Amino acid sequence: MNSKKSLLLFIFLISAAFAQAQTEITEQIKTDRDNQLKELNEKLKNNEEIVNRLTEKLAATDNKTASDKEKMEDLEKLQFALDNRLKILEEAPKTKINLNGQLAFTELLSIQRDIQPLELFLTSQSFFDQLGSIGKIQQYKSFASWKTEFDKWYEKDGKTDAMTGLLQNSLTLISTASSVVPLYGTMVNTAISGVTSLMGTLGKKEKDLYDKTPEMLKILTISSQFEQQKSIIDHEWKLINQELEQLQKENTLLLDEQMLYFAINKQRYESRYLRATLDSEREMFKNECRKSISDKIATLDRLPETKGKWLGQVETYMYKVQSLRLRFGQLTTRMLANIDQYDSLLKTYSDPGKFPLEFTSKILAMNTPLNNLRNKFYSSFNPAKYVEDSAVMYIERQ
Repeated sequence: MNSKKSLLLFIFLISAAFAQAQTEITEQIKTDRDNQLKELNEKLKNNEEIVNRLTEKLAATDNKTASDKEKMEDLEKLQFALDNRLKILEEAPKTKINLNGQLAFTELLSIQRDIQPLELFLTSQSFFDQLGSIGKIQQYKSFASWKTEFDKWYEKDGKTDAMTGLLQNSLTLISTASSVVPLYGTMVNTAISGVTSLMGTLGKKEKDLYDKTPEMLKILTISSQFEQQKSIIDHEWKLINQELEQLQKENTLLLDEQMLYFAINKQRYESRYLRATLDSEREMFKNECRKSISDKIATLDRLPETKGKWLGQVETYMYKVQSLRLRFGQLTTRMLANIDQYDSLLKTYSDPGKFPLEFTSKILAMNTPLNNLRNKFYSSFNPAKYVEDSAVMYIERQ
């Protein structure tokens, strides 16, 4: 259970709660980008009208209607308009990539810094603690009562038989509270077949033990079957955890690389962002980063040796960040599917008419912690929207 508890905590350690993922800074960058690009498009449209008007005027002009001086003035105006058009066409992609580069970096910060890790962790801890207790066979009265009778018989009559000793060992391994042996597989099968064979041999000579055996076998079989099905879902958690750990490593490396490229002080990042206690402090740091990125790009574009070359590098950063966000969205989708699988599993075993009451009572008691976990997940993440927003994060909004 520890790995699954840490998984839910870990998710919050690598991503801001989704309900607040669209921060004011993110929206401000998108608004600035869209407004500036809209302004450039308007300039381009006006420029096109000027070029068309001057071109038509020059085409219609002859010696009788215009002097050479007027023609030269119109040609100069046309040339100026064409030069201005080139500047606008060059400025548009630089503006877009500059602001999208700022957006990429601030989103990278959001992935790296959790806002509220504790609440979901406490919720998930309750769920997984209770879920793990279902498979602890020693807590069920029908098993514990039978085991007491069996231990009495074993001490009295069973020690001399090697096969009975093997059965005793198997039962001890699966019923010890600290045991790491899962409640399914060879060990449990050995115990079930051994008990069945022993009862066939003893018959009703040991009446108390014999009478308690059917209920014990029922709870052991049901618990084992439940644990085996749960282990499949648990395995998916482990796979998700591994992918999240890899994503976190990539996120950290990319963040370090971009801070170096944009001349953002790492110590300041750690003190003003990672260790900040207020959202306002973190947002302030993001604004500082925006200015640093803009200043760095301006410097790179002024220097002959880097002019224009920064575009490709910033674009590379943009799409690496986008890839990380998309992958995180896909992982949260898998997380939600896993939570739903736990829900389906619990519903399958919740009917007291089919399963022992002491077992179904534990299953039904899982409803509240499961609902708390699911509600917390939904309030923190919207996987489909996360993926959708990541796919269009650099596209100008109309």
